[in-house]
Amino acid sequence: MPVLYLNDGQDIERLGLQATLAEMFANGLLQPFVLVGIHASEARQQEYGTAAQADYLGRGSMAAAYTRFVLEELLPFVQLHYKVSANSTEAVFAGFSLGGLSAFDLVWHHPAAFARAGAFSGSFWWRSKALDAGYTSADRIMHGLVKAGTLHPLHRFWLQTGTLDEQSDRDGNGVIDSIDDCLDLIEALAGQGLDLSQRLRYVQAEGGRHHPDTWGKVMPDFLLWAFGATAAALPTPIPMVRLQLTPAQPLPEEALISTGAAMAAEESGAQNDSTDEPLPLTPEPAHRMQLARPVEGDFLPYYEKYISLVPEDADPRLMLREQTAEVEAALGALSEEQAQLAYAEGKWTVKQFLLHQIDTERIFAYRALRFARGDSQTLAGFDENEYAENSGANERSMSNLLAEYRATRAATLALLESFTDEQLLRSGTANGARVTVNALLYILPGHERHHLNIFQERYLPVLGVR
Repeated sequence: MPVLYLNDGQDIERLGLQATLAEMFANGLLQPFVLVGIHASEARQQEYGTAAQADYLGRGSMAAAYTRFVLEELLPFVQLHYKVSANSTEAVFAGFSLGGLSAFDLVWHHPAAFARAGAFSGSFWWRSKALDAGYTSADRIMHGLVKAGTLHPLHRFWLQTGTLDEQSDRDGNGVIDSIDDCLDLIEALAGQGLDLSQRLRYVQAEGGRHHPDTWGKVMPDFLLWAFGATAAALPTPIPMVRLQLTPAQPLPEEALISTGAAMAAEESGAQNDSTDEPLPLTPEPAHRMQLARPVEGDFLPYYEKYISLVPEDADPRLMLREQTAEVEAALGALSEEQAQLAYAEGKWTVKQFLLHQIDTERIFAYRALRFARGDSQTLAGFDENEYAENSGANERSMSNLLAEYRATRAATLALLESFTDEQLLRSGTANGARVTVNALLYILPGHERHHLNIFQERYLPVLGVR
């Protein structure tokens, strides 16, 4: 019997997988197979990853142990008790996000056990070096493992991304990193000899997010690819050609192609203030900042606990970008029921926790704006608990709150990127103490990191999230 091993098996209900399977089997679209949903442990971020190497923060340190568990304990048990096939061509391993990276890594290195892999929004950004520590695309771990490894004749891959998986765009090419990382991995596979027309399916979900809702909706495509009753069940993918353009080297004038409306405007000499060109998700810095770590006197002593969480020599703007994906991955995977929970009586629910991040970021960014513009008016503090009580967060959906979070973060980054060195040195009075614009730049990511640590240490154990 064919078999599907699925990481993050605890999320099967959230994916609506039972209803999807029932409908597809009723319509005769799938051949019978066994589904093995592997529940993640509390050490998910350590057990999932690449077995050969942890990432730059030491995450994935137990991935090798997880691989041994799968190969030496899980497979023999399932094959013995559920009579599933030991033929690797009938074994598929799949997962979501970090679990997708784990599934890909297992299949790439162990084709004798599983010949096919599925990765929904796979974390192929997994890297050995931080963005602000001299990172280059060569620091992506899975890409390096593919290039250094050997393609197996039986290997088959199904890879999926969503156009709204994230907002980050490291190289400024107008393509979000999750799509770039996946397409670069596909190119690495092609470089090893993979026949893309026969042995790979890439699905790009327009409007798809890094969230179980999206993964549940694209699940039928994956299931048809993996266990379809007929070979012709899937639509033919649209051919894709990638043209690598270097933003720092503009195209020659003769190579630019204008739309009919733009051409008419040029011919008439009229000014055209509109464009069909999409705005970059992360704007290029208006000025090259000379960042310096805040010193005593630049901020209220209370904020030292936040600033201390920003690593030495780290760029706080890059830290904010990285934490955006972390917040979305951690909170976006929660159900509405989980998001209404607090870790103790009298503490914030997850929804209030998230809206607190949004509110605080807006207030700190507003202070930075006022002081950077030379505004000398004293700004009052705020009561975070009173804000949470009156926020109405619990009456809103998590998808709505996360959309506001993304919008707030994009606005914050655009503001921070605009500051000049002179503006960073300006200061004002807020909450009864002097604070510089530069200090606020460090407080912002430090405050979020502080609360992310609380979420991991106190919320996760009571949410049942692994």
